[in-house]
Amino acid sequence: MKKIAQTVDLLISHSQIQFRSRDFDEISCQWGRVNLEQGAIIHSDYVVFDPLPEDAFGANVHLKLEDRFNLDPTAQRCIVVPFHVSDPGRVEIASAAEKFKVELDLEKRDYALYFEVCEGEEIFYKITLVPSDSKVPAKYLLDDPWGGEKDRVLVGGLR
Repeated sequence: MKKIAQTVDLLISHSQIQFRSRDFDEISCQWGRVNLEQGAIIHSDYVVFDPLPEDAFGANVHLKLEDRFNLDPTAQRCIVVPFHVSDPGRVEIASAAEKFKVELDLEKRDYALYFEVCEGEEIFYKITLVPSDSKVPAKYLLDDPWGGEKDRVLVGGLR
């Protein structure tokens, strides 16, 4: 049976949620001025998102492998980025405090990775991976209260 969903209770700290297909890399986690403004650091196989609240806190992160993306109606922020799985056995979801192995049935290929910040009774996050035959442009998918503008393109690398 294919594993297409996983939830982790992640202790989020240092304003980062990392999703990576390789080992932890200090340089890939460096925030430049533009990265801070856009709320993301984007590398081909290593992305870091700003969780938005400042303090250290625990939150559920729902991971899903889907054929297509459906925006959560409670999403306050939504970003899509291209993501390459270089080693399906090494994919992790992490913060500065802890990491978890991603146990979805991923393949060595390109995906569109959707990151949602949602608000229900408490804040939670969703990362949805959709197989993609081409690199999707990194961009905001909706206007948000932190300066994200729908369809604004995000830049990759340390900026």
